[in-house]
Amino acid sequence: MKGITGEPSWHLVARVRGADAAATVFALLDETAGAASAFEGAAGEWRIEAYPRSPLLTPGLAARLALAAAAAGGTLIESGEERLVWRDWLAENQLAFPPLRIGRFFVYGSHYRGLLPAGAIGLAIDAASAFGTGEHPSTRACLIALERLALQHRPRRPLDTGTGTGILAIAAAKLLRGKVLATDIDPGAVRVARYNAARNGVAGLVRVRQAAGYRDRAIRRIPYDLVLANILARPLALMAADLARNLAPDGRVVLSGLLRRQEPAVLAPYRGCGLVLERRLAIEEWSTLILRRRRGSGMAAGSRPLPPAGRRLRPPWAARTPYGRGAGAKTTRVPASEHPAGGRRSENGGSRYRRARDRREPSIQRKPVPDAATRRKLSRQK
Repeated sequence: MKGITGEPSWHLVARVRGADAAATVFALLDETAGAASAFEGAAGEWRIEAYPRSPLLTPGLAARLALAAAAAGGTLIESGEERLVWRDWLAENQLAFPPLRIGRFFVYGSHYRGLLPAGAIGLAIDAASAFGTGEHPSTRACLIALERLALQHRPRRPLDTGTGTGILAIAAAKLLRGKVLATDIDPGAVRVARYNAARNGVAGLVRVRQAAGYRDRAIRRIPYDLVLANILARPLALMAADLARNLAPDGRVVLSGLLRRQEPAVLAPYRGCGLVLERRLAIEEWSTLILRRRRGSGMAAGSRPLPPAGRRLRPPWAARTPYGRGAGAKTTRVPASEHPAGGRRSENGGSRYRRARDRREPSIQRKPVPDAATRRKLSRQK
Protein backbone atom coordinates (compact mmCIF):
# COMPACT_ATOMS: atom_id res chain seq x y z
CA MET A 1 0.00 0.00 0.00
CA LYS A 2 1.24 3.46 -0.87
CA GLY A 3 0.45 6.83 0.68
CA ILE A 4 -0.64 9.93 -1.18
CA THR A 5 2.89 11.34 -1.05
CA GLY A 6 4.38 8.14 -2.50
CA GLU A 7 6.06 7.05 0.77
CA PRO A 8 5.51 3.49 2.02
CA SER A 9 2.91 3.00 4.74
CA TRP A 10 3.29 1.49 8.16
CA HIS A 11 1.22 -1.13 9.92
CA LEU A 12 0.60 -0.73 13.66
CA VAL A 13 -1.03 -3.53 15.67
CA ALA A 14 -2.20 -3.48 19.30
CA ARG A 15 -3.69 -6.48 21.11
CA VAL A 16 -6.07 -5.51 23.92
CA ARG A 17 -8.11 -7.51 26.42
CA GLY A 18 -11.51 -6.07 27.33
CA ALA A 19 -14.14 -4.40 25.14
CA ASP A 20 -14.01 -1.03 26.92
CA ALA A 21 -10.23 -1.01 26.79
CA ALA A 22 -10.31 -1.87 23.08
CA ALA A 23 -12.71 1.02 22.41
CA THR A 24 -10.40 3.44 24.25
CA VAL A 25 -7.27 2.25 22.40
CA PHE A 26 -9.15 2.34 19.10
CA ALA A 27 -10.21 5.96 19.66
CA LEU A 28 -6.64 6.97 20.53
CA LEU A 29 -5.13 5.30 17.45
CA ASP A 30 -7.88 6.57 15.17
CA GLU A 31 -7.19 10.14 16.32
CA THR A 32 -3.42 9.75 16.03
CA ALA A 33 -3.05 7.69 12.83
CA GLY A 34 -6.09 9.01 11.00
CA ALA A 35 -7.46 5.51 10.25
CA ALA A 36 -7.96 2.44 12.43
CA SER A 37 -9.93 -0.79 12.55
CA ALA A 38 -10.88 -3.22 15.32
CA PHE A 39 -11.43 -6.99 15.21
CA GLU A 40 -12.83 -9.08 18.04
CA GLY A 41 -11.08 -12.37 18.80
CA ALA A 42 -11.57 -15.15 21.33
CA ALA A 43 -11.73 -14.79 25.12
CA GLY A 44 -12.48 -11.05 25.02
CA GLU A 45 -9.33 -10.19 23.10
CA TRP A 46 -9.34 -7.46 20.48
CA ARG A 47 -6.93 -6.64 17.63
CA ILE A 48 -6.60 -2.94 16.79
CA GLU A 49 -4.88 -2.03 13.52
CA ALA A 50 -3.79 1.34 12.15
CA TYR A 51 -1.98 2.42 8.96
CA PRO A 52 0.00 5.63 9.52
CA ARG A 53 2.07 7.18 6.73
CA SER A 54 5.14 7.40 8.96
CA PRO A 55 6.46 5.55 12.06
CA LEU A 56 4.09 6.25 14.92
CA LEU A 57 4.68 3.79 17.76
CA THR A 58 7.10 5.60 20.05
CA PRO A 59 7.76 4.59 23.70
CA GLY A 60 5.58 7.49 24.77
CA LEU A 61 2.63 6.33 22.61
CA ALA A 62 3.07 2.74 23.85
CA ALA A 63 2.84 3.99 27.45
CA ARG A 64 -0.28 6.02 26.64
CA LEU A 65 -1.95 2.98 25.09
CA ALA A 66 -1.16 0.86 28.15
CA LEU A 67 -2.46 3.48 30.60
CA ALA A 68 -5.61 4.02 28.53
CA ALA A 69 -6.36 0.31 28.48
CA ALA A 70 -5.78 -0.01 32.23
CA ALA A 71 -7.99 3.00 32.99
CA ALA A 72 -10.81 1.33 31.03
CA GLY A 73 -10.51 -1.88 33.03
CA GLY A 74 -8.52 -3.84 30.47
CA THR A 75 -4.99 -4.74 29.50
CA LEU A 76 -2.70 -3.90 26.60
CA ILE A 77 -1.25 -7.32 25.80
CA GLU A 78 1.27 -6.17 23.20
CA SER A 79 1.84 -3.57 20.49
CA GLY A 80 4.06 -3.47 17.45
CA GLU A 81 4.69 -1.70 14.16
CA GLU A 82 6.18 -2.74 10.82
CA ARG A 83 6.81 -1.17 7.43
CA LEU A 84 4.69 -2.39 4.54
CA VAL A 85 6.35 -3.14 1.22
CA TRP A 86 4.74 -1.04 -1.50
CA ARG A 87 2.49 -3.00 -3.86
CA ASP A 88 0.62 -1.89 -6.97
CA TRP A 89 -2.84 -2.91 -5.83
CA LEU A 90 -4.47 -1.60 -9.02
CA ALA A 91 -2.19 -3.71 -11.23
CA GLU A 92 -2.84 -6.78 -9.11
CA ASN A 93 -6.58 -6.16 -9.30
CA GLN A 94 -6.40 -5.84 -13.07
CA LEU A 95 -4.51 -9.13 -13.36
CA ALA A 96 -7.19 -10.80 -11.25
CA PHE A 97 -9.93 -9.38 -13.50
CA PRO A 98 -10.68 -12.04 -16.15
CA PRO A 99 -12.41 -11.20 -19.44
CA LEU A 100 -16.20 -11.55 -19.35
CA ARG A 101 -18.57 -12.56 -22.14
CA ILE A 102 -21.98 -10.97 -21.55
CA GLY A 103 -24.28 -11.52 -24.53
CA ARG A 104 -22.61 -9.88 -27.52
CA PHE A 105 -20.31 -7.86 -25.28
CA PHE A 106 -16.77 -8.93 -24.36
CA VAL A 107 -15.45 -6.95 -21.37
CA TYR A 108 -11.70 -7.05 -20.79
CA GLY A 109 -8.93 -5.07 -19.09
CA SER A 110 -5.73 -3.57 -20.46
CA HIS A 111 -3.78 -6.64 -19.36
CA TYR A 112 -5.69 -8.88 -21.78
CA ARG A 113 -3.59 -9.81 -24.83
CA GLY A 114 -5.92 -12.25 -26.55
CA LEU A 115 -8.25 -11.80 -29.51
CA LEU A 116 -11.90 -10.79 -29.35
CA PRO A 117 -14.40 -13.61 -29.95
CA ALA A 118 -15.99 -13.61 -33.39
CA GLY A 119 -18.99 -11.27 -33.55
CA ALA A 120 -18.35 -9.83 -30.09
CA ILE A 121 -18.38 -6.13 -29.20
CA GLY A 122 -15.25 -5.37 -27.22
CA LEU A 123 -15.42 -3.15 -24.13
CA ALA A 124 -11.98 -2.26 -22.77
CA ILE A 125 -12.66 -1.30 -19.16
CA ASP A 126 -10.07 -1.27 -16.38
CA ALA A 127 -11.00 -1.64 -12.73
CA ALA A 128 -10.66 1.84 -11.23
CA SER A 129 -12.18 4.08 -8.59
CA ALA A 130 -15.43 4.32 -10.56
CA PHE A 131 -18.08 1.58 -10.53
CA GLY A 132 -18.75 -0.63 -13.55
CA THR A 133 -16.50 -3.40 -14.83
CA GLY A 134 -19.14 -5.97 -15.74
CA GLU A 135 -18.49 -8.21 -12.74
CA HIS A 136 -21.42 -6.94 -10.67
CA PRO A 137 -24.81 -8.57 -11.43
CA SER A 138 -26.47 -5.18 -11.94
CA THR A 139 -23.99 -4.19 -14.67
CA ARG A 140 -24.32 -7.56 -16.39
CA ALA A 141 -28.11 -7.31 -16.35
CA CYS A 142 -27.99 -3.79 -17.83
CA LEU A 143 -25.84 -5.02 -20.73
CA ILE A 144 -28.28 -7.86 -21.37
CA ALA A 145 -31.25 -5.47 -21.25
CA LEU A 146 -29.49 -3.05 -23.60
CA GLU A 147 -28.91 -5.78 -26.17
CA ARG A 148 -32.54 -6.94 -26.04
CA LEU A 149 -33.94 -3.42 -26.36
CA ALA A 150 -31.63 -2.68 -29.29
CA LEU A 151 -33.08 -5.65 -31.19
CA GLN A 152 -36.70 -4.72 -30.45
CA HIS A 153 -36.84 -0.92 -30.53
CA ARG A 154 -33.51 0.44 -31.85
CA PRO A 155 -33.22 3.50 -29.55
CA ARG A 156 -31.90 6.71 -31.12
CA ARG A 157 -31.50 9.00 -28.11
CA PRO A 158 -29.99 7.05 -25.16
CA LEU A 159 -29.04 8.54 -21.80
CA ASP A 160 -26.81 6.88 -19.18
CA THR A 161 -27.13 8.38 -15.69
CA GLY A 162 -24.65 7.44 -12.99
CA THR A 163 -22.30 6.23 -15.71
CA GLY A 164 -19.34 5.31 -13.44
CA THR A 165 -16.66 3.89 -15.73
CA GLY A 166 -18.87 4.64 -18.72
CA ILE A 167 -19.30 0.96 -19.58
CA LEU A 168 -23.03 1.21 -20.40
CA ALA A 169 -22.64 4.40 -22.45
CA ILE A 170 -19.74 2.89 -24.41
CA ALA A 171 -21.71 -0.30 -24.99
CA ALA A 172 -24.73 1.70 -26.23
CA ALA A 173 -22.58 3.79 -28.57
CA LYS A 174 -20.97 0.71 -30.12
CA LEU A 175 -24.17 -1.32 -30.32
CA LEU A 176 -26.47 1.45 -31.59
CA ARG A 177 -23.77 3.29 -33.57
CA GLY A 178 -25.06 6.62 -32.35
CA LYS A 179 -24.42 9.38 -29.86
CA VAL A 180 -24.95 8.82 -26.13
CA LEU A 181 -25.11 11.30 -23.25
CA ALA A 182 -23.50 9.98 -20.05
CA THR A 183 -23.69 11.81 -16.70
CA ASP A 184 -22.37 11.27 -13.20
CA ILE A 185 -22.35 13.35 -10.03
CA ASP A 186 -18.76 12.34 -9.21
CA PRO A 187 -16.06 14.34 -11.06
CA GLY A 188 -13.64 11.41 -10.68
CA ALA A 189 -16.08 9.10 -12.46
CA VAL A 190 -16.48 11.67 -15.23
CA ARG A 191 -12.71 11.61 -15.85
CA VAL A 192 -12.62 7.80 -15.85
CA ALA A 193 -15.58 7.58 -18.24
CA ARG A 194 -14.00 10.05 -20.67
CA TYR A 195 -10.74 8.10 -20.60
CA ASN A 196 -12.52 4.81 -21.29
CA ALA A 197 -14.59 6.34 -24.10
CA ALA A 198 -11.43 7.57 -25.82
CA ARG A 199 -9.71 4.24 -25.29
CA ASN A 200 -12.63 2.40 -26.91
CA GLY A 201 -12.65 4.78 -29.88
CA VAL A 202 -16.06 6.34 -29.16
CA ALA A 203 -14.99 9.69 -27.70
CA GLY A 204 -16.88 11.39 -30.53
CA LEU A 205 -20.07 9.49 -29.73
CA VAL A 206 -20.10 9.43 -25.92
CA ARG A 207 -20.50 12.84 -24.31
CA VAL A 208 -19.70 12.67 -20.59
CA ARG A 209 -20.98 15.45 -18.34
CA GLN A 210 -21.00 16.03 -14.60
CA ALA A 211 -24.63 16.40 -13.54
CA ALA A 212 -26.81 15.61 -10.54
CA GLY A 213 -30.07 14.01 -11.63
CA TYR A 214 -32.26 14.84 -14.62
CA ARG A 215 -32.73 18.59 -14.12
CA ASP A 216 -29.43 19.54 -15.72
CA ARG A 217 -29.90 21.91 -18.67
CA ALA A 218 -28.10 19.52 -21.03
CA ILE A 219 -30.51 16.71 -20.17
CA ARG A 220 -33.72 18.73 -20.45
CA ARG A 221 -33.16 19.76 -24.07
CA ILE A 222 -34.61 16.66 -25.76
CA PRO A 223 -36.65 13.63 -24.66
CA TYR A 224 -34.79 10.32 -24.51
CA ASP A 225 -36.14 7.03 -25.82
CA LEU A 226 -33.78 4.98 -23.63
CA VAL A 227 -32.61 5.80 -20.10
CA LEU A 228 -30.06 3.60 -18.34
CA ALA A 229 -29.84 4.14 -14.58
CA ASN A 230 -27.59 1.72 -12.69
CA ILE A 231 -27.32 3.42 -9.29
CA LEU A 232 -29.09 2.65 -5.99
CA ALA A 233 -32.69 2.01 -4.97
CA ARG A 234 -33.30 5.22 -3.00
CA PRO A 235 -32.08 7.71 -5.65
CA LEU A 236 -33.90 5.71 -8.31
CA ALA A 237 -37.18 6.19 -6.43
CA LEU A 238 -36.56 9.87 -5.67
CA MET A 239 -35.82 10.75 -9.31
CA ALA A 240 -38.85 8.99 -10.83
CA ALA A 241 -40.81 12.14 -11.69
CA ASP A 242 -37.78 13.90 -13.20
CA LEU A 243 -36.94 10.87 -15.30
CA ALA A 244 -40.53 10.54 -16.55
CA ARG A 245 -40.51 14.16 -17.74
CA ASN A 246 -37.44 13.47 -19.88
CA LEU A 247 -38.72 10.22 -21.37
CA ALA A 248 -40.06 10.08 -24.93
CA PRO A 249 -43.63 8.73 -25.43
CA ASP A 250 -42.30 5.41 -26.73
CA GLY A 251 -39.25 5.34 -24.45
CA ARG A 252 -37.88 2.59 -22.25
CA VAL A 253 -36.19 2.83 -18.83
CA VAL A 254 -33.67 0.36 -17.38
CA LEU A 255 -33.42 0.61 -13.60
CA SER A 256 -30.68 -1.36 -11.85
CA GLY A 257 -28.65 -1.43 -8.67
CA LEU A 258 -31.51 -2.58 -6.44
CA LEU A 259 -32.17 -5.77 -4.52
CA ARG A 260 -35.25 -7.89 -5.20
CA ARG A 261 -36.83 -6.87 -1.89
CA GLN A 262 -36.50 -3.20 -2.93
CA GLU A 263 -38.59 -3.58 -6.11
CA PRO A 264 -41.95 -2.39 -4.63
CA ALA A 265 -40.42 0.80 -3.22
CA VAL A 266 -38.79 1.62 -6.57
CA LEU A 267 -41.72 0.67 -8.81
CA ALA A 268 -44.40 2.63 -6.91
CA PRO A 269 -43.29 6.18 -7.88
CA TYR A 270 -42.71 5.18 -11.52
CA ARG A 271 -46.17 3.67 -11.80
CA GLY A 272 -47.53 6.91 -10.39
CA CYS A 273 -45.80 8.72 -13.26
CA GLY A 274 -47.44 6.57 -15.93
CA LEU A 275 -44.73 3.91 -16.38
CA VAL A 276 -45.39 0.19 -16.25
CA LEU A 277 -43.11 -2.81 -15.76
CA GLU A 278 -42.35 -4.53 -19.06
CA ARG A 279 -39.66 -7.03 -18.03
CA ARG A 280 -37.63 -8.05 -15.02
CA LEU A 281 -34.09 -9.48 -15.05
CA ALA A 282 -32.84 -11.13 -11.85
CA ILE A 283 -29.23 -12.21 -11.27
CA GLU A 284 -28.54 -13.61 -7.83
CA GLU A 285 -30.22 -11.26 -5.31
CA TRP A 286 -30.08 -8.25 -7.65
CA SER A 287 -32.94 -7.08 -9.84
CA THR A 288 -33.04 -5.01 -13.03
CA LEU A 289 -36.36 -3.52 -14.20
CA ILE A 290 -37.32 -2.52 -17.74
CA LEU A 291 -40.17 0.00 -17.78
CA ARG A 292 -42.16 1.65 -20.55
CA ARG A 293 -44.64 4.49 -20.64
CA ARG A 294 -48.27 3.44 -20.41
CA ARG A 295 -50.21 4.17 -23.60
CA GLY A 296 -52.11 7.42 -23.45
CA SER A 297 -50.08 8.73 -20.51
CA GLY A 298 -47.43 11.39 -20.50
CA MET A 299 -45.72 13.96 -18.34
CA ALA A 300 -44.73 17.26 -19.84
CA ALA A 301 -42.22 19.52 -18.16
CA GLY A 302 -43.76 20.98 -15.01
CA SER A 303 -46.64 18.50 -14.89
CA ARG A 304 -47.60 16.64 -11.77
CA PRO A 305 -47.24 12.84 -11.45
CA LEU A 306 -50.29 10.60 -11.43
CA PRO A 307 -51.61 9.11 -8.18
CA PRO A 308 -49.99 5.87 -7.01
CA ALA A 309 -51.06 2.59 -8.55
CA GLY A 310 -54.28 1.20 -7.10
CA ARG A 311 -55.90 4.58 -6.53
CA ARG A 312 -58.81 5.28 -8.85
CA LEU A 313 -58.85 8.47 -10.86
CA ARG A 314 -62.03 10.47 -10.33
CA PRO A 315 -63.13 13.04 -12.93
CA PRO A 316 -64.11 16.45 -11.53
CA TRP A 317 -67.72 15.97 -12.54
CA ALA A 318 -68.08 12.45 -11.08
CA ALA A 319 -70.01 13.73 -8.05
CA ARG A 320 -72.56 15.51 -10.27
CA THR A 321 -73.48 12.72 -12.63
CA PRO A 322 -77.22 11.81 -12.56
CA TYR A 323 -76.29 8.13 -12.31
CA GLY A 324 -74.65 8.41 -8.91
CA ARG A 325 -71.12 7.99 -7.66
CA GLY A 326 -68.69 5.13 -7.32
CA ALA A 327 -66.21 3.22 -9.41
CA GLY A 328 -68.89 1.64 -11.61
CA ALA A 329 -70.89 4.82 -12.17
CA LYS A 330 -70.93 6.45 -15.56
CA THR A 331 -69.26 9.81 -15.85
CA THR A 332 -71.13 11.15 -18.89
CA ARG A 333 -73.05 14.33 -18.08
CA VAL A 334 -76.69 14.01 -19.13
CA PRO A 335 -79.08 17.04 -19.34
CA ALA A 336 -82.01 16.87 -16.95
CA SER A 337 -84.54 17.04 -19.81
CA GLU A 338 -83.11 13.82 -21.27
CA HIS A 339 -83.05 11.90 -18.01
CA PRO A 340 -84.94 8.57 -18.28
CA ALA A 341 -87.07 9.49 -15.29
CA GLY A 342 -88.09 12.82 -16.79
CA GLY A 343 -85.77 14.88 -14.62
CA ARG A 344 -85.20 15.33 -10.90
CA ARG A 345 -88.15 14.47 -8.70
CA SER A 346 -89.79 16.77 -6.14
CA GLU A 347 -90.61 16.02 -2.52
CA ASN A 348 -94.13 14.71 -3.29
CA GLY A 349 -92.74 12.10 -5.66
CA GLY A 350 -93.89 13.85 -8.84
CA SER A 351 -91.68 14.77 -11.70
CA ARG A 352 -90.47 18.38 -11.58
CA TYR A 353 -90.03 18.53 -15.34
CA ARG A 354 -92.88 17.41 -17.64
CA ARG A 355 -93.35 17.42 -21.37
CA ALA A 356 -94.86 20.58 -22.88
CA ARG A 357 -98.17 18.93 -23.94
CA ASP A 358 -98.71 17.69 -20.37
CA ARG A 359 -98.55 21.25 -19.03
CA ARG A 360 -101.35 22.58 -21.33
CA GLU A 361 -104.88 22.82 -19.98
CA PRO A 362 -107.44 20.50 -21.67
CA SER A 363 -109.62 23.51 -22.66
CA ILE A 364 -106.95 25.02 -24.81
CA GLN A 365 -105.74 21.84 -26.44
CA ARG A 366 -106.39 21.84 -30.20
CA LYS A 367 -109.00 19.45 -31.66
CA PRO A 368 -107.98 17.29 -34.60
CA VAL A 369 -108.68 18.94 -38.01
CA PRO A 370 -110.99 16.78 -40.33
CA ASP A 371 -109.75 15.81 -43.77
CA ALA A 372 -111.37 16.95 -47.07
CA ALA A 373 -113.72 13.94 -47.47
CA THR A 374 -115.07 14.37 -43.98
CA ARG A 375 -115.69 18.08 -44.59
CA ARG A 376 -117.70 17.36 -47.80
CA LYS A 377 -119.79 14.77 -45.98
CA LEU A 378 -120.55 17.19 -43.20
CA SER A 379 -121.57 19.92 -45.67
CA ARG A 380 -124.06 17.63 -47.44
CA GLN A 381 -125.62 16.68 -44.14
CA LYS A 382 -126.21 20.36 -43.43
